[in-house]
Amino acid sequence: MNNLTVTTQQNGHKETIQLDEFYKSLLFQHIMDGDHPRNERDAMLVILRKTIHFNKWSDRLSMYWLSKAIGISENTLRETIKRLELKGFLTIAKSKGGRTSSAKKFHSFSLSDEFLFMIFDKWYAIKEENGFTPKVTFR
Repeated sequence: MNNLTVTTQQNGHKETIQLDEFYKSLLFQHIMDGDHPRNERDAMLVILRKTIHFNKWSDRLSMYWLSKAIGISENTLRETIKRLELKGFLTIAKSKGGRTSSAKKFHSFSLSDEFLFMIFDKWYAIKEENGFTPKVTFR
């Protein structure tokens, strides 16, 4: 069951909109079709898989695990992550304690809100254009 929702303010009340598999496919399509270098694309795909695919907005991942999953060194991964943050595709809440190669040190990774809402706007427009009403609950 998909528990990903987005809450928006419409006409003075909050709407909570249930996201679906089509939203996930639009995210995947945008990452795959975007003009991203291979390392950036692969990093975004792995983070998409560990977060949105499993119906959560963020996940705690070690740099060690992420570098192995993508197939690049930790130094290359750090540079890649920094570029993705600067471009506004990723948000990372770094753990405390400085740089270490420990597999037990985790950062919280997520696709950025800016990126997610850009895809949300496209998703919502396509839904409306084709006569589908996203599942909405009002508060």
